[in-house]
Amino acid sequence: MRRPLVPFLVAALLALALVVPGPADAATKRRKKKVRRPVPTPTERPYYGPPAPTPAPWRRAAGACMEYTPGQYLVVAEVGATGRVFRVDGETKIETEVRKGLRVRILYVDRPEGPVARRILPGPIAATPPPRTP
Repeated sequence: MRRPLVPFLVAALLALALVVPGPADAATKRRKKKVRRPVPTPTERPYYGPPAPTPAPWRRAAGACMEYTPGQYLVVAEVGATGRVFRVDGETKIETEVRKGLRVRILYVDRPEGPVARRILPGPIAATPPPRTP
């Protein structure tokens, strides 16, 4: 005997109607508008290099002045270290006051007879905190 197809067709259409969204559901779904967000302005990264570029043939040294004889030599040392002697000649540019105890920076050239100072610059100055006022 043959079974009637109508109940199976009705069941299949009912299942299909439940699964597939109807036109009313499609109309209620709204697409979100694409919001354009502001693009940050690119900024140049800071340059973290040497504090002052040194000319190619020169080298750098820094420390406290231990002894200075004008026109002859300058002895520079850090705390707890042995001093280094730099010759001072006519080509040496002295751009700061040089006296015992002051910190100086020296740009020098290495020669077979020893280092010769080319520029004597002021050294770093320790920042003193401002006095407290009540």
